[in-house]
Order: sequence, then structure tokens, then C-alpha cells
Amino acid sequence: MVEAVLVVPVLMFVLLVIVQFCLWMHAAQVAQTAASEGDQVARSVGGGPAAGVASARSVLTGPGSDVTGSAVVVSVLPGESEWLQVTGHAVSVVPGLSFTVSASAI
Repeated sequence: MVEAVLVVPVLMFVLLVIVQFCLWMHAAQVAQTAASEGDQVARSVGGGPAAGVASARSVLTGPGSDVTGSAVVVSVLPGESEWLQVTGHAVSVVPGLSFTVSASAI
């Protein structure tokens, strides 16, 4: 009984850390997808920076997105190319832990 009292809380904490890591990885993948989609739309015919931002935000706010407090920034570079950066935070299940995710596409 004493072993269970000592081991179960440690195992629960380890399980929460594993779940948090998985949520962070998923949020990083969503951020990268949003950056890629936004860049693709911004570069397409009839696109532009505003269309790229709208496309990236639709990915970030879509179903299954684990990114909170996200921001999308587009910078127009010389030569008519654009740089799109997505930042946000992964959903937290462990109190006190907050992981930032970011991705960019040129």
C-alpha cells in the first residue's frame, strides 16, 4: 500500500508530462501547416499578404488546432516574395507549463 501511495502520483505526473509533450508537438505541426498554407495562398495568383494571413488563421482556428493565442505576421521582402511567421502557445494540461510554438515560411 505504501508503494502505491508513492508510485501512483509519480506515474500520473509522468503521464501528464507525456501528454503535454504530445500536445506541444501537435501544436508545432499545426503552426507549420498554417505557415505553409498561408505562404502558398499568399504566393498564388490573386493572393497577397492579406489572403495569406486569412488562410493561416483559418488553419489555426480550425477544428483540431491546439494552438492558443496565435499571431500571424507577413512581411513583404524585396523581389515580391513574402515571409510569413506564425506564433502561438500549445494547450497546457500541466499547471504552470506553457510552451511556445512558432513556424515560418518564405
